[in-house]
Amino acid sequence: MMSPERDDDHPAKRLGRKLREARIAAGYRSQEEFSVLLPLHRTTVTKIESGARHVTPGILRKWCEICHVDHELYQAAARLAAVAEASPVPEWFADFFRAQTLAHTIRVWHPVIIPGPLQTAEYARAFHEGARTPEHLIEDRVAARIDLQQRTIERQPAPARLIAVMDEAALHRHVGSAEVMHKQLLHLGEQGQRQHIGIQIVPASRAANAGNVGAFTIASLDDADVLLMEALEDVTTDKRASIRHALEVFDEVRLESLSGPESLELIMKVAESCKP
Repeated sequence: MMSPERDDDHPAKRLGRKLREARIAAGYRSQEEFSVLLPLHRTTVTKIESGARHVTPGILRKWCEICHVDHELYQAAARLAAVAEASPVPEWFADFFRAQTLAHTIRVWHPVIIPGPLQTAEYARAFHEGARTPEHLIEDRVAARIDLQQRTIERQPAPARLIAVMDEAALHRHVGSAEVMHKQLLHLGEQGQRQHIGIQIVPASRAANAGNVGAFTIASLDDADVLLMEALEDVTTDKRASIRHALEVFDEVRLESLSGPESLELIMKVAESCKP
């Protein structure tokens, strides 16, 4: 894996460090306390301060007001970070993007949304809009998502095997319009019938399970496994202990899941219910 960059190596990380210093200097040592004032989720504050997430103009202005710092100076730093972020593949995802293109098997668990390898372009676009991805980056990010699908599960002559497990909540959570969701669920049902793709759903009737720790993806290459932990600042790692734990969690949530045919039946039932 690539070694981590120093904070001074990337504009987004420099900006994040300065925002963190401003927060602490203003007396807000707790990210939880500070996030309520913005208002944002604490994990979003963490990602902004680590340089892993873009800070929107409105949030940046509010941040500066709360911390009593010069907005214009921070705005200039934010512009530099935005230029550096212009790659369609976010910096935090670049290593894992490459790993997936080489993988023979991809295992993905998501408790909230349809996993990326199975997203339609319309769903991915609506997701980025809802996540407040900078408008000028959305189309490039959607294109990168579809490109990754082409390089993995659509790769010829040997597509990557995909085993996707998701909570039933992902089927009911509306991302975009009813039409977008309907088409997404139909696509999910079609993909689940392909020989190299397995889709299983953890029904809402099941109790809390090990997968509540958050979403993750494991890419298995010929000589290594690589893990992307989306719940922990989108961290990519090849540490064996982390991967072993993720595989254990993945097996546990699969045991809580419906079978493949039962899952496809549920998907199509929900698709019919949200038909425009």
